[in-house]
Amino acid sequence: MFAAAAAATMTLGTGPANAAPEDEFITLNSAVTSSPDGLQATGTYLCDGGIGYLDVSAQMATSGSGTIQLTSSPPGLTLQCTGRVETWSVTLKPSNGLPVLVPYTEGTGTAQLNRKYWKTNSGQVLLHLG
Repeated sequence: MFAAAAAATMTLGTGPANAAPEDEFITLNSAVTSSPDGLQATGTYLCDGGIGYLDVSAQMATSGSGTIQLTSSPPGLTLQCTGRVETWSVTLKPSNGLPVLVPYTEGTGTAQLNRKYWKTNSGQVLLHLG
């Protein structure tokens, strides 16, 4: 009887400490646009109470310079958690800090919403210039 009660208690646990609540999410739109400083990425998010921090990473192929790693600038952009679906926008810049002089073509990326006790991400998204 004790073993059955212990097993039931374990299955009713809250899950991993870093798992986001079911209703919190972040998306990354598949279309990115060229901007003078890099690429503009957009998406939506939902979180309730306080703030979260946005980090976006991408790998984009180019016409002639191979694949370029990009990260959001500024890193850890603050997002307000209002309990409603909100939009975000960030510039993706080459991780190495060097300008890219050839056109981007396509790639993949991930947006991550970091909260104090958990995080959630968009999963890998196919990206293209839109």
